[in-house]
Amino acid sequence: MVTPFEQRILEERKRMVESLDSLRRRVETWASGEKSKEILFKTLQYESTGHLDFALFPCPPVIDYGKGATLFDVDGKEYIDLHAGFTVNILGYAQEEINAAIKAQLDRVIQFAELPMESRAELARLLVERTGGDFEKKVMWAVTGGEAVEIAMKLARWYTGKPLIITHWGDYHGRTAGAMGLTSKAFMMAYSYPIPPMDTGIVKIPYPYCYRCPFGKEYPSCDLFCADQFEKMFESKETWLNNPKAGVVNVAAILIEPFQSSAGYLIPPLPYLQRMKEIAEKYDFVFISDEVQNGMGRTGKLWAIEHAGVFPDLITAAKSLANGLPLSVVIGRKEIMDSWGPGAHSSTFTGYPAACAGGVKLFEIFDRDHILEKAAEKGAYFLEGLFDLQRRHLSIGHVNGLGLYLSIELVKNRKTKEPASEATAWALRRLLEEGVICIYSGYFYNRLCFAPPLVIEKEEIDRALQILDRVLGEMEKIYETDFS
Repeated sequence: MVTPFEQRILEERKRMVESLDSLRRRVETWASGEKSKEILFKTLQYESTGHLDFALFPCPPVIDYGKGATLFDVDGKEYIDLHAGFTVNILGYAQEEINAAIKAQLDRVIQFAELPMESRAELARLLVERTGGDFEKKVMWAVTGGEAVEIAMKLARWYTGKPLIITHWGDYHGRTAGAMGLTSKAFMMAYSYPIPPMDTGIVKIPYPYCYRCPFGKEYPSCDLFCADQFEKMFESKETWLNNPKAGVVNVAAILIEPFQSSAGYLIPPLPYLQRMKEIAEKYDFVFISDEVQNGMGRTGKLWAIEHAGVFPDLITAAKSLANGLPLSVVIGRKEIMDSWGPGAHSSTFTGYPAACAGGVKLFEIFDRDHILEKAAEKGAYFLEGLFDLQRRHLSIGHVNGLGLYLSIELVKNRKTKEPASEATAWALRRLLEEGVICIYSGYFYNRLCFAPPLVIEKEEIDRALQILDRVLGEMEKIYETDFS
């Protein structure tokens, strides 16, 4: 028997909402000091509970200032930052040169809608010239990552005249109306139900999450079975993607995260990304790489997709473009970018001049200080440290990383791979108490994810690994009946 509305909806919504009293108890229990408590109570009094803060941590730290890869809260507690504001603060905090460039632009003009300015034009040049592919490119500015994704969706459909966009289950592309249709996050859709995302032209396929292959295969002996299954969808008229008899393809684009970020920092086999590009070329649709979280040097290359030697038709980027100020962009083929006319998409703060000035200086520092090369080197060092922890902690079932984009998956049993979700949540809170900021995510909330500022020092990585080692040891004792 199907449960009726009266017995279902109100009870379900109660399970998705936490009371203010419960959130206040979290503050009383876990706030780092009295100043933090005061600010957190004020936050709960005057701000909506719909923000991310209390979803990221049982009790979020109240940050006062930072330097490099270190943060300090209002009570003076020090943290090693392995989060970087979801990879926003790519060169860390109090970066004097970038801040000076931003301030200089602020003293000239702060903003005037979308009028062209020098800093904006120069950053456009830098992004175009440093993005691979033997074709002419242009950029289109936006403010947030979700907005950049919306632009890419509109452009692909406008340029091809086709309706469908393909993405992966587990991808995160934003929370705006169009991008929400691409974003496979049940916890987000639940808050908008009973009305689902309204874009019906979305097709989702499984992501190559090889540690938990949805097809029950093993890489590399699988020979990329998942990619083969995707391509077979074009061989039948019943999938909505293609009419083989008429030779009509209904797909505008495939828009994917090359590495899945919100899903737990998952890195697929790189040949899989090559196959996706080959399929896009074979069936004549746009290939879009969403690099909002894993781009701008995070993985040791400017764009994550570069690791596969693939040059997308469009790239979306945001977060770390200006080391903290809001700015996003679509970089892509000139013929696609120029296929629509002036005013086709606009936003008041698009190409924010101060952010662009910060971005220009950021590239200068990237070049001068060899940031990408150092990110790859420090990432390899961090990754080896995580593998060392895996050798000593049965709770670590899976480790992956490229550059300073790394994660571990905690399981109760390495053979069964049963997720250790409750223990992971405990470890996250304990790490915060011990002065390490990271996030937990994953398909089962059992992955700890690490994305520090690229300027983190090896000594800080060592200290973070030592704390992680100690916390995992404590966790395994507390949950000892779970692990085997």
